[in-house]
Amino acid sequence: MKKAFYSVFVLLILLPFLGFSKEIIFSQSYVEKLVKQEIQKKYGKNIKVDSVNCFVYKPFTVDSKDISVSLRIPPLSPNAYASININSNNILQRTYNAIAYIEWRVPVIVAKKLITRGEIITKNDIKSTVKYIRFVPQNLVVSKRQVIGATALQNIGIGEPIRTSMISMVPVIRYGDIVRVIYDNGYIRITTKAKAMQNGYLGKFVRLQPLDNPKTFITGKVIDKDTVLISPNSY
Repeated sequence: MKKAFYSVFVLLILLPFLGFSKEIIFSQSYVEKLVKQEIQKKYGKNIKVDSVNCFVYKPFTVDSKDISVSLRIPPLSPNAYASININSNNILQRTYNAIAYIEWRVPVIVAKKLITRGEIITKNDIKSTVKYIRFVPQNLVVSKRQVIGATALQNIGIGEPIRTSMISMVPVIRYGDIVRVIYDNGYIRITTKAKAMQNGYLGKFVRLQPLDNPKTFITGKVIDKDTVLISPNSY
């Protein structure tokens, strides 16, 4: 008898830790914690949550099993949107909407020292790092090769992420270079050679003249110092 009682007692103690439901106080602070947990569960270190905005007029008790959360986070958006749904036999169905203000973990190239306008940037002036950024610029520099040898068009502060608009870009492909061209539509992959008809910049599109058909011109995205990709996904 005592053994059975002890077993029941232990089970009751362990229920919350075994993933079973439990009653919670549904409040504004609970929603904030819940939304942060859901974002971290799905995105891990890729997103940092600064704060969560949700209004709960009056806290109330509800069973945790009756709560579900749906997230919507557009790519690189500064905001995450959450809907917290309550489906309970004791409470009318309710939905609470919350907005989380977030920062994205982004690999960037930053200045190691103050780089002044007109200065030629060397490898000792920059470094690769990772930063959490709320409003992620679309023109962030992601490769040192885009920066080394470029001229600063403005002053760049220590630790400041470098954007393409801050520098005169360095071409990785020069006019007249013979480059490898990869055509890949997801089903067929063809490799050929072509002549660059203009300077090409990493991550940008360049105009080419195929060596086996010099009367035509094609356009592809520069992915390396001697490689251009033509793919539906690159546009």
